[in-house]
Amino acid sequence: LLAVLGCVRALSTCRTLDLEAARLKRIEAVRGQILSKLRLPAPPPDPAPARPLPEEVRALYNSTRELLRQRALLRPPEDPEDYYAKELLRFPMETPGD
Repeated sequence: LLAVLGCVRALSTCRTLDLEAARLKRIEAVRGQILSKLRLPAPPPDPAPARPLPEEVRALYNSTRELLRQRALLRPPEDPEDYYAKELLRFPMETPGD
């Protein structure tokens, strides 16, 4: 039985599927689609290293974030009923014979 399986395998024209190669080809295809949608010939170069933020900007950001957090705590919790329509509209329809 093993000898027959070896012969059958040697006669097979199917190639084995390399999943890693297929995954890499798919990633390249998606990357190409994104670049074509953005009308870019190639990916943009890596950005320059970021400079440290000035202390005034950092303080403004932190104070704004804190203010938004405090407002969120003061806001009453959302009522699940607000999600649904409050108004019921009715459309009278004629009977098919009229």
